[in-house]
Amino acid sequence: MQTPPPRPDWTPHERRYRLVIDSLKEVVFQTDVQGLWTFLNRAWTEITGHAVDASLGKSFLDFVHLDDRAPCQENLRRLMTREVEHVRIEVRYLTRDGGFRWVEVFGRVMVGEDGALVGTSGTLNDITERKASDGALARRERYLTALVEMQQRLLAVRDGGDLYGSVLSSLGLAAGASRVYVFDLHPGPAGERMCSQRAEWCAPGVHAEIDNPDLQNVPMVPVLERWETTLSRGDVIEGLVASFPEVERALLDPQGILSILVLPLRVQGVLTGFVGFDNCSEARRWDRLEVDLLSAAAGAISVALERRESERALRERERRFRQLAENASDVLYLYRREAPRGFVYVSRVAHAKLGYGPVAHYGDADLWYRRVHPEDRAALEQLLEAPRASAGAPVTVRYLHPDGRMLWLEHVVVPVTDAMGRMVAVEGLARDITERRQAEEALRLSEASFRALLEGVPDAAAIERDGHIVYANAALVGTLGFERAEQLVGRQLSEFVKDMRGVEAVRAGALTGERRLVRRDGRTRVAEVVSLPLRFDGQPAVVSIARDVTEQRQLQARLTLADRLASVGTLAAGIAHEINNPLAFVLSNLSFLSDEFRRNLPPGDGAAALQARLRGEPDLAEWGEVLHEACEGAERVRQIVRQLKTFSRPDEERVSPLDVHTVLESVAMMAANEIRHRAQLKREYGDIPSVMANEGKLSQVFLNLVVNAAQAIPEGSAHRHEIRLATRRDGLSRVVVEVQDTGVGIAREVIDRIFDPFFTTKPVGVGTGLGLSICHSIVHGLGGEITVESEPGRGTTFRVVLPTTEPEARAVATSPEPSGSPVGPPRGRVLVVDDEPAVGRVLQRILRGHEVEVACSGRQALELLEQGLKPDAVLCDVMMPDLTGRDVYELVRRAHAGLEGRFVFVSGGAFTTGAREFLASIPNLLLEKPFDEGRVRRVVDDLVRLRPPEA
Repeated sequence: MQTPPPRPDWTPHERRYRLVIDSLKEVVFQTDVQGLWTFLNRAWTEITGHAVDASLGKSFLDFVHLDDRAPCQENLRRLMTREVEHVRIEVRYLTRDGGFRWVEVFGRVMVGEDGALVGTSGTLNDITERKASDGALARRERYLTALVEMQQRLLAVRDGGDLYGSVLSSLGLAAGASRVYVFDLHPGPAGERMCSQRAEWCAPGVHAEIDNPDLQNVPMVPVLERWETTLSRGDVIEGLVASFPEVERALLDPQGILSILVLPLRVQGVLTGFVGFDNCSEARRWDRLEVDLLSAAAGAISVALERRESERALRERERRFRQLAENASDVLYLYRREAPRGFVYVSRVAHAKLGYGPVAHYGDADLWYRRVHPEDRAALEQLLEAPRASAGAPVTVRYLHPDGRMLWLEHVVVPVTDAMGRMVAVEGLARDITERRQAEEALRLSEASFRALLEGVPDAAAIERDGHIVYANAALVGTLGFERAEQLVGRQLSEFVKDMRGVEAVRAGALTGERRLVRRDGRTRVAEVVSLPLRFDGQPAVVSIARDVTEQRQLQARLTLADRLASVGTLAAGIAHEINNPLAFVLSNLSFLSDEFRRNLPPGDGAAALQARLRGEPDLAEWGEVLHEACEGAERVRQIVRQLKTFSRPDEERVSPLDVHTVLESVAMMAANEIRHRAQLKREYGDIPSVMANEGKLSQVFLNLVVNAAQAIPEGSAHRHEIRLATRRDGLSRVVVEVQDTGVGIAREVIDRIFDPFFTTKPVGVGTGLGLSICHSIVHGLGGEITVESEPGRGTTFRVVLPTTEPEARAVATSPEPSGSPVGPPRGRVLVVDDEPAVGRVLQRILRGHEVEVACSGRQALELLEQGLKPDAVLCDVMMPDLTGRDVYELVRRAHAGLEGRFVFVSGGAFTTGAREFLASIPNLLLEKPFDEGRVRRVVDDLVRLRPPEA
């Protein structure tokens, strides 16, 4: 490659000219005879982006667009051969960023002083913007011409003719598109939105898609969901197909579409289809001008579609009107007031309705005047002679039918005027309303019967007109606590019915709902209220009937609460079961260590213990105290779990002898957190017998009373307040339990209502008003009584009286515990089945006087029995993951008959219904976790002692 010539040393005069040249906006150039750049000014860099120094010495053809190089070479040849002295040509020069700029090149021959040819020189002017303007102007002119032609063709399309075929070709040629088409939207078989191609124009050489089955019944969702959303807004779909979502490309790519423009077709603001423009030759985007002009074309097509739809609808309306006029049940007529006065048109139904056909009316202008009731003649004259006075309002007149019947005709008329505004005729409609008037008369006659009916209805009823009571039956008067119906007439029902809908809402139709009835004395009842519109005394009114469902809702609320408590009980049982398993071996291990310490500690705590401390040996006595405290803490956890199990028992209807003091202590433990910060708990227990009750229900009663007592005392003054639990006998062999507090007390005006359902003095969110009502039901269900005494500011005392069957209760209370096993029981074989390995080890330790095998699952226990193990006692857990205790018991009963009688079940809380039913159906013992070690040993020793002799 030829290197650029060295820069000459410019003289000051030459530098002045160089400054002028560098300040020019057009490029000044020189080339040698081969077309290599020898000089370029700074404008070269501003136009093309190429540096001057890097361009000098290169051929100018290297910077010319490939499509424009041939004419440039030809012009260079003509200059070099001296065919022409100069040339002017428009070509594209490449820019550094990969684009191009349109440039007007002016070049002439450059000769030396000796006349020899040395190259070319000239200028390059950037005409890119001018070319763009010229192109846009040409495209605009082409589009406008196409739009005018399209409008003319649309106007020339006859009714029912092809609307699209005549306009798509002109649009396609103007847009330079490969394909132009129209799709319309229609419902699918299931009502979904679909689109199908209806018309198409293709440029020469472009494959037509009008017969492509893939373009018929295309679901808009999910294929063209984006299109439907965008086009419905009035926006367009435009761009390169390569950038479209995959689901759209799957439809467009097989058609060879590189870029696309889609415009909405809307009729009365609703998307009914779209027109599309495809480019299959190059991936170029449509500019804003093209989009705007083609959108105008799509708008013109939409207008044509809307006009065609309007014309079709108008023709349909005219057809229906003609059909309606000739088949209507009402008489349509036109009465001319000027001479010759009379009927100009009467519909055919007049013969059936009035007894005279159209011909009879045309021949007798005074026919209606003779047949009208004498009292209504003036109204008829007003209709036919001066209709403006009626202002289009219906006018009712009586008409005598030829058969003797009296008809009621409702007329609606409008005046017909001429060009001068003079009324020349009357156009009207006569409707036979005889049956309606008879029905209204019958309704008025039946309203007296309706009143009598409402009086006999046991439900409360009221009739309102304009929002005020005009009638109230005796049931409503009594329900609201009044003496006479007159006390309610004129008042608004909404005063007594809370959450009542307004009269306006009722007029739309019947309204039914549950409302609160507020009595005159302030008490509240729950009622189902139905309201519906009717006519009463000939005027619009609303009747409301209220059925008292207070007791029913109380029962439902109790059932709901019972279900909730049952759910809490099930949860409590699950918690108890999960706690009891680890608690069982924790307690047993602590007890074992405590026993070992007691046996191994040296006697006394004097010199021997002191010498042991001096020698640095462990203080075993202190260790023993630590173990004792740990045992006490674990025992407290066991007591808490026991209280949880009280609420998990499902046999709520089963009663048994109960120690009331035990129940109260259980309640005190559960309510300790509520009491601790408010009051001190005092116990005054007397010598009382057991009562016959259900432990869970009785615990619920006293827990509710104790919690209520605590909540009646403000926090922060526990040293000044107390809650007292007292028990005693009364003179009727009954047990009396009193729960007394020093709280705020109960106001005298509400104390008689505290046992009513839903009544509460607590703030919103603290109570539901059901607790005391349920307590009242439980105590009365047990045959007892519950009363209250209170004085505001001095506290409240609730007194529960429970019956007792003292002989039976004492017999149960004095039933002796099983005596201890005789000294030195024989050594036996014991099988322990428990999925908690630690529990198995605890039972091994408790029963170390016997040979103990431990199975960690039901299946492992069955395998040991199959291998020949013959246990004297089987301690089996009730709830296990693989096979439950019941499953093991039933399998053993079938495979090893007799061995099931030596089963003793252990449980941390059998909380499934099936487990409870199973344990209640068998005579086997149940040992609860945590274990009473002495009882475990006695039960096992008894089974070992009673084992049958070996054969």
